[in-house]
Amino acid sequence: MTTVNNVISGLTNNATSSDATKKKDTTLGQDAFMTMLLAQLKNQNPLDPMDGKDFAAQLAQFSSLQQLSNLNTTMSSLPTYLKSFSNAQMVGMIGNNAVAKGNVINVSGSSTNVPFTLPSAIATGTLKIYNSSGVEVGSADLGSLKAGNNSITWNTSSVDPGNYTFEITAKDASGVAVTAQTLISGKVTGASFKNDVAYLTINGQEVAFSNIVSINQATN
Repeated sequence: MTTVNNVISGLTNNATSSDATKKKDTTLGQDAFMTMLLAQLKNQNPLDPMDGKDFAAQLAQFSSLQQLSNLNTTMSSLPTYLKSFSNAQMVGMIGNNAVAKGNVINVSGSSTNVPFTLPSAIATGTLKIYNSSGVEVGSADLGSLKAGNNSITWNTSSVDPGNYTFEITAKDASGVAVTAQTLISGKVTGASFKNDVAYLTINGQEVAFSNIVSINQATN
């Protein structure tokens, strides 16, 4: 099939001469594939036409090429769809109660819950609370506690409303220091997105979603 080879060669030579200064593209697209296939059919020997199996095989190749092209287009849009879905989920969390990593508690009543988690049991521990100026305004003896989620209620009847920070120091029965993970808890009042990072607003502060420990549906 000399004629077909000449047609294909001509296609290649034209592309090379016109794009001599550009990077060579070795990808066979749908248009080029169809051009080659039609040229092959047009210039085939009438006395020795293309075998039906060969023709079917080439059509199958074209079908696969088209499906791969469509799949590539769909996959390129997937990150956008996933981001939109994730953002919608974040907004849907507004109004729920959340627990997250952090050391800020919001005082708005006569008592305030201070949550934290322990990697192992402790024999002694102390909670200290500071105002926005870094002045200690409260403390409590934790005593012995088991590993896992814990909390202590701070009497805030004589404390001004607002945000306070806290820290915990603790030791196990052998006197070895145990590092507690301080937590914050409260209702999710907002959601924001900065540099592809999602944040939830809890007690007036923005918390990265990666620091969220749990989300619970608010009860009326």
